[in-house]
Amino acid sequence: MRRLLIGFVLSGAFLIAQEHGAAESHAATAEHGTEHAEGDPMLKWKVANFVLLVIGLGYLIGKMAPPFFAGRTADIQKGLADAAATQKESDAKVAAIEARLKNLEGEIATIRSNAAAEMAAEEARVRKEGEEAIAKMRHHTTVEIEAATKQAQVELRQYAAKLALETAEGQLRGRLNSQVDAGLINGFLKGLNN
Repeated sequence: MRRLLIGFVLSGAFLIAQEHGAAESHAATAEHGTEHAEGDPMLKWKVANFVLLVIGLGYLIGKMAPPFFAGRTADIQKGLADAAATQKESDAKVAAIEARLKNLEGEIATIRSNAAAEMAAEEARVRKEGEEAIAKMRHHTTVEIEAATKQAQVELRQYAAKLALETAEGQLRGRLNSQVDAGLINGFLKGLNN
């Protein structure tokens, strides 16, 4: 069917070209003032040449055009299929982005509440660590104060004892004179003799 259609188109083109060529030839002869009564003796060969050219072109077009157009059609269909697949992918991505945008307020609220909860937990942890550190410092300070107090009491007792001894020594020296000293020595010696 295709070949028949191509043949008719080419035949029509041939006839139009032949009439156009004849009209040009008549116009050219009319200009020169010479008219051939018998026509162009090479016209039959020209027509045969043109027919062969048209048949050859028709054959080549009939042979080459269907694979070319089939390949071109396949390329176009492949391009359309690729475009449709790309369109589906982009529609899916757009739908996912729109869904995320719709959920964005909820996600922001969730992030804010999570951040607030984390901050409260961190504040409680820091406060607890601070209280534990304060309790340790108080305990350590209490232990140091008790140790310092005991040390001071010991030093105070030692100082008080030393002061008492010095005071007693001073009082004894003040009471002791040579007579008392001689009496004590004599009493000691008597105690040894006995």
